[in-house]
Amino acid sequence: MTAIACLKVFVGDELRFADNDTMAGLVGKVAGAYLETTWLWPRRYGLVAPFSFVLADPRATALDARELQALARDLQFKLFGDKGDGDIALLMFEGDQTDVMRFAGINGAQLKALLDGEGESPFAGRVCRITPTEVSSVVPKGGPVCGAPTMEELAALAAEDDAELAGPPARVGYRGVYHGPRQTFIGSVAVWRQAQVASAFGLTPPHVEINRPEEDILILGGAAAALAAVPVGVMFFPISFSTLVKPRARAELLPHLEALPRGSRLRLAVGVYDTPRAPSFSALSQIKRFLEPFFGRVDLRVTDPAFQIDELPPGLASSVTLTLPPGDEPTRLAAVSRFVREGPAYRRKQVWQGVADVRTRRELNHCIELGLPFMTGEAVTDLLEQPIGASPLPWLNLPLHDWSVTPEAGSVSSVA
Repeated sequence: MTAIACLKVFVGDELRFADNDTMAGLVGKVAGAYLETTWLWPRRYGLVAPFSFVLADPRATALDARELQALARDLQFKLFGDKGDGDIALLMFEGDQTDVMRFAGINGAQLKALLDGEGESPFAGRVCRITPTEVSSVVPKGGPVCGAPTMEELAALAAEDDAELAGPPARVGYRGVYHGPRQTFIGSVAVWRQAQVASAFGLTPPHVEINRPEEDILILGGAAAALAAVPVGVMFFPISFSTLVKPRARAELLPHLEALPRGSRLRLAVGVYDTPRAPSFSALSQIKRFLEPFFGRVDLRVTDPAFQIDELPPGLASSVTLTLPPGDEPTRLAAVSRFVREGPAYRRKQVWQGVADVRTRRELNHCIELGLPFMTGEAVTDLLEQPIGASPLPWLNLPLHDWSVTPEAGSVSSVA
């Protein structure tokens, strides 16, 4: 059982809400930084519209509104200093997933009425008002603001945990590929999703998509279904560099490539991961000849930001994607900066740059500010059950979760 809620942030007495991009960006950064350090795994959160977050906790049946008072105080101090109360107010609606997403998109007049405790809520759920100085229940009036589950509910959760030890099975998952300058998804990259990874409300452990050559074939087996799930957009499939340079490994891979839908070649892309810093011309030429009948583009996935782009012969790759190194955030940010410094060389070669495994809001902001074309990672999308097609989405609404994607089309739902 998972508790899910929408948290809306109000700024000022006049409720400057959806018409102030600067304020929306500032609130998103402050609130996102707070949630990143306090709303920890297995709880998840996501910015789904300006001033609007979705919160989920699989270990609770009801969220504790009092816990979010610290966020109200943090926003109050960072936006207005010690001015006193009245400038910041949060409204938390808790209900089922459908109502939570509807609540994220209701108009300002309805929100102000709820905030002032006027009229009846059009949603079936609990609404709490949170300020730096008090927490109160708006609907039902005088209702509970706490969120601890009962002993019976805890016992039920424990039983669910035991049942989940046998599943769900290992399967293919997807990360959206986001074009920062145009603020749109261009498609998805397929990754192997380990067994026993929950999927409800995007509750997935971070950093599980470590590709292995034996799993590349399993991922390719889902290509037809992934292409059928979304009518437009590029689908990237991982294949190891070491596989592609070994004749015996290529022979084992070939039947699975021949099974790919030939009519969708232009939508198919390959991400050649573990590409060395300075691959030889003969190796790249061999890889290009082998893959060209099946894929419309080749992406070289590297781990060294100083990849030798000047030595890359023309026409052998459409893009080079840097997978950020493990380590602390400053190290990862420095790797992005080092990679971007080579931008002029990439443009001369007519090769796109991308960054993979973008994990935090700060890393995402850094990539966007530096003008990187493409990015993927958990700060961009959750590990999704279905791929994403070509869909626009403002970067302030990232990361995207399963709850934001319509399953029948793989397109981004609008909640603004």
